[in-house]
Amino acid sequence: MSQPKTRNTRSKRTQSRQQTTKKIDQTIEDTKEKGKQIVREAKEETSKLIDETKQETSKIVEQQLQNVARQINSIAGALTKTADNMEDDRSWIADGTRQTAQALEKVSGSLGDKDFGTLVRDFEDYTRRQPAVVLGGAAIVGFFLIKFLKNSSDRTQESIKKNSGK
Repeated sequence: MSQPKTRNTRSKRTQSRQQTTKKIDQTIEDTKEKGKQIVREAKEETSKLIDETKQETSKIVEQQLQNVARQINSIAGALTKTADNMEDDRSWIADGTRQTAQALEKVSGSLGDKDFGTLVRDFEDYTRRQPAVVLGGAAIVGFFLIKFLKNSSDRTQESIKKNSGK
């Protein structure tokens, strides 16, 4: 009689193990599916945040481009007035100044009319067509930037010396 009990007990244990294994397998599958869903949702949210950030950045850049365009236009206007005032004395300088003002007005107009992405593509195209001009311009800008930073540093050091001497 003890054998049937043992078999019965073993059978129950086997069934219990099988059920436990099935539950574990189901839990693993459920967890995998939930993990996949969480990853999908995280990707969607990240994509939305990236899109929103791009849009906000684009708006800010376009506002700044508009500001730069207005400033360039203002400089062009000042150069035109300067050229008009020099007309009698130095006509060749006035002509050069006027041409510079016209070029600046064109730059201002193109900045105001295009979005940032288009400007970047235009600049890339121009760089491919005229690499020497771009490198030369970068060198000139670098030269003036170094001069500006050096002068700025000198003024800061002078200011520190004056303040520490007091």
